[in-house]
Amino acid sequence: MPDSSVAITAGTGTLIDTVTTPAGEHRQVVFSGNRGGHPGHTSTFRTPGRAGTTGQNLFSIHNATGSTIALDVRKIVVGFNATVAKAVTVMPPVIRCYKVTVLPTLGTPATKVTSDSAAMASSASVTIREDASADGTSSASALTATIPAGAVIDQAFAPRVISAAGVEFPGRIIFLEEAERGVILRPLEGIVVRLDYTLATQNPITDMWTVSACWEEFTP
Repeated sequence: MPDSSVAITAGTGTLIDTVTTPAGEHRQVVFSGNRGGHPGHTSTFRTPGRAGTTGQNLFSIHNATGSTIALDVRKIVVGFNATVAKAVTVMPPVIRCYKVTVLPTLGTPATKVTSDSAAMASSASVTIREDASADGTSSASALTATIPAGAVIDQAFAPRVISAAGVEFPGRIIFLEEAERGVILRPLEGIVVRLDYTLATQNPITDMWTVSACWEEFTP
């Protein structure tokens, strides 16, 4: 629901925007607006896999406790590439977007990029972290997050290379794009993009990952 309204006085001189059809009819023009807050984008470095048995947190975005703003996370995109084939019997990781409440730690702070330099600045309450410190270099300490059981927003199996026989596999997975609006993060809420797997062969260091996201910060 909208949080306010604007009165319009009808009568002579009141104008609305229209377009004229070939038949001469006028049709009203309506622009889809945003909330007027900070529009942000971010992308991680090229992140190597971690060949452990407990999964890997690739990316997090979090709104601090006591924050005066909310986030509308509109889209998350995961990219993948590899230089070493896996056996067909090795399952790929499951890429899951989890909604979390505990602030993620360690890893490397990611860079916020505004899509409109004239907009208000991003809030310090919004923290973004990743699991690489440079392209192809894992963070010195792995990105750590408390993952609530079953709190999955969206998920997909990762692509995989099972042969080097000249086939380029799809390496870009988009989450949240079909939602009418994104996921709203209130104070002390966040999203973690995580690879879930239990075998080291499912996510070796020769697997490479990227995560990009876009969001809007607004006053609720």
